Amino acid sequence: MTGFILAALMAFPQVVCAQIQGQAPAGGFDKEAYIETAEEKRLISLSLKEALLLALEKNSEIKIARIDPKIKEEDVRKSNAEFEPTFAMDFLLQDNTVKSSSLLMGAGVSNTRYIDWNAGVSGKLVTGTEYALEFLNTRTSSNSSFQSVNPSYESEPRLSLSQPLLRGAGIGINTAGIVIAKNNQKQSRENFITSVINVISDVKKAYYSYLYYSAQYKISKASLSRAIELLKANTLRYKKGLVSSVDLLETEASLMMRQKDLISSEFGMRRAEDELKYRTNLVDDPKAWNASLELTDKPRPSMSDANLIQNLQLAFENRPDYEAKKIELMSKDVQIKVAKNALFPTVDLVGSFGLNGLGGQYTKALETVGPDYKDWTVGITLSLPWGGAEKAEYNQAILFKAQSLLELKRLEQSIVLEVRDRVRAVDLSIRQVRASSLALEKENKNYLAQKERYVSGQVSTHDMLDYQEKLAQAESDYIRSLIDYVIAHIALDKSVGLTLERNQIILEA
Repeated sequence: MTGFILAALMAFPQVVCAQIQGQAPAGGFDKEAYIETAEEKRLISLSLKEALLLALEKNSEIKIARIDPKIKEEDVRKSNAEFEPTFAMDFLLQDNTVKSSSLLMGAGVSNTRYIDWNAGVSGKLVTGTEYALEFLNTRTSSNSSFQSVNPSYESEPRLSLSQPLLRGAGIGINTAGIVIAKNNQKQSRENFITSVINVISDVKKAYYSYLYYSAQYKISKASLSRAIELLKANTLRYKKGLVSSVDLLETEASLMMRQKDLISSEFGMRRAEDELKYRTNLVDDPKAWNASLELTDKPRPSMSDANLIQNLQLAFENRPDYEAKKIELMSKDVQIKVAKNALFPTVDLVGSFGLNGLGGQYTKALETVGPDYKDWTVGITLSLPWGGAEKAEYNQAILFKAQSLLELKRLEQSIVLEVRDRVRAVDLSIRQVRASSLALEKENKNYLAQKERYVSGQVSTHDMLDYQEKLAQAESDYIRSLIDYVIAHIALDKSVGLTLERNQIILEA
């Protein structure tokens, strides 16, 4: 089967957006269209590749799983946004009118008006350093004689820094949210791959299951034809007095049983057909839901053995659920590191540096800004919490990792047992194919030989019916063994995580 690509489902985001915005997506269930096509007789040829494409394009589970990595991608963006700078500006007008507290102020009622306009950029670095680069401006006018420059303008460019020394310090601590968000995105991707693998495996099983029931139906028809042929022969022989009425009655009874088996086989075939339509989403198409399917791919088993050690290695290298669990453990380590850092007291080194300017006009204030008029601070702030909540969170983080380690160990054990069981199933199915093939060959030769003996009167009707039954059973056993072998390989591919590769499916990002 040639390779093909599961594309990014280009039309799917528009459908999702339409649903979010309250709009009905294109299409929908049209019951009238289903009713109109209920009596139509249509035949659809379907290859395995086409079945897989139908499932991948329309499967709702895949569509749902595909959204989650996109959601997690936005979480990564949100985490990165913590280190994006923020621009801020403000304008504030303040008027203060009070009764003067001193005659020296030159007025009985003191009125002072402040106008502030400021702008700046602030943010946080991955080291935990918080910074603010500001440009501060104030205009003050007052009727007080104490204010010699009236109005006065003040301007100050200022840089402020705060660097954690213990709690919250370090690149690893401050980027923990980004690391965890990226890990969650990777986990989501692995979960999406798991969903695709499950869908592919289910479709292939349904495809080959329908092949089996179709073959079983043909075997039942052939068995019925042999019974009809025998009944015709016995009817002629009865008229000639060569067989008794009991022989004729036994042949007729066997014919009725074969008809009953044919009906049962048809019922099983139709149920398997409906299951395949469900897995491939053909049930969503009013023109295809009631059509008959003709499968073009037949099982061609290569009879290749499965090596247990090799498949165990492949499973631990390729299984997406195992990779997702390992990624989860990496996030647990980051969470422990963050929780441990939260036990430290907050000790921050803080400082600021600014240049002042003052003047009766705004331009004069800007001109006086320089190194002669400095404004700086430096110091340390200390905050020491009791630590009860932080200690509990740290203990929880350790317990969560211990829990995940046990889950990983359990998953590893499950993988070993599952792969061993799948390898064993492949090996047993190979032996079953060989045995049933030989048995069919022998039964077919025996039936032909006994048929000749029956014509010459050397075999009874009862024995002939028994030989027919054995031949039909041998045919059924053989086709069952072929399908079991194919399904065993489907299950093995799934258990080692190589379903996509073996079916030449590429998932686009």
